[in-house]
This record gives sequence, structure tokens and C-alpha cells, in this order.
Amino acid sequence: MSRTGNFKISKAAGLAFFLLAGVPAFAQQMPQQMNPKPGCTSTPEQTEATKKAALDFAFLTGEAKVALADPNYIQHQPVQHKRAQTEGISDYEIFKRTFLGQAAAPAAGAGGGTGRGTAAPQPPAGSRAEIVLVQCDIVAVIHKVYLQDPTAAPGTFYEAFTFDAYRVKDGKVSEHWDANTIPAPAAGRGQ
Repeated sequence: MSRTGNFKISKAAGLAFFLLAGVPAFAQQMPQQMNPKPGCTSTPEQTEATKKAALDFAFLTGEAKVALADPNYIQHQPVQHKRAQTEGISDYEIFKRTFLGQAAAPAAGAGGGTGRGTAAPQPPAGSRAEIVLVQCDIVAVIHKVYLQDPTAAPGTFYEAFTFDAYRVKDGKVSEHWDANTIPAPAAGRGQ
């Protein structure tokens, strides 16, 4: 083969290599971050205030919890969100009804009963705030819990993790995400 022919083959191979070498790089790009919005910044004081608002919201109940919710609150939890859609009301109204109802309910064990005898084994306490991450207006709280091992004897627990994430706007929680799913209907109850 002539020198010109070798050059053309080398040139074509080099071009093909260049074009194909870029394919894996494009295929492995990270998706665009949606929350918090790229470019969002906050001071250390704003970060601490955001963290405090989210943790207060997470661990308070009843009226105190409702007071920390923005009236435009959005619940990204499918059970409550589905209830709101079914009833034709806002996520905030479902949230408010749920937590004000808890405040009005009598305390567990009230009524002076004699108890239920031997209680089932209780799991270790876990940690309601094992990890807390704050970035701009988003707070993510990772909880350590202990669940009954379904493959072992009662009282055998394993460590697991769940999360809640919050968007805080002007000191109020405006959005909430968690890992809940819509449970399957109980046997015989249909949909």
C-alpha cells in the first residue's frame, strides 16, 4: 500500500477513535440537580435557621407542627398526597387535619386500663437524626431505625435507615419528601 493510502487509513482511524472516545463521557454525565436550585447560596446563619426550622417541624406535633408549615405546603408523600387528591383539598389541609387531629386525640393508654399483658420485644431506640444535611433551603434528615427481621424469631431486629427532606422558605416548611409508599390493600378489601 502507498504512503498516501496509509495516511488516509490512519486519518480515518484517528477520526473514528476521537468520535467514539467521547460517547462514554456523554453517556455518563450526571443528571441536572433539581433541588436546591443550582447557584443557591446561604450564609452560615441562614443555614442554621433553615436546619432549626426543619428539625422543629420534624419532631414537634400538633399545633406546634402546623404553625411551622407554609400555607402553600406541598407533601411529596404519596399516601397523604393521594388522600388530598381524592378529597379535593390541598396537601396543607390534609397535613393540618392530620396533626391537629393528633393534638386533639387522647393520649395513648389513657382511660385507666389494666394493660395487655406481656408486650412484644421492643427494638433499640435508633436515632431520629442520625445524619442531618443542609444545602441552601433543603434539609435532609436520615433516621436510623431497627426493624423486626422477617426471617428470624420475634425480637430479632436489624438496622435500617429512612429519610425525610424539607424545603424551608421564610422560616416555614414549604415542601416535604419521604420514603413512604402506597401500601397494598389488605387481603379481601380490594381497592
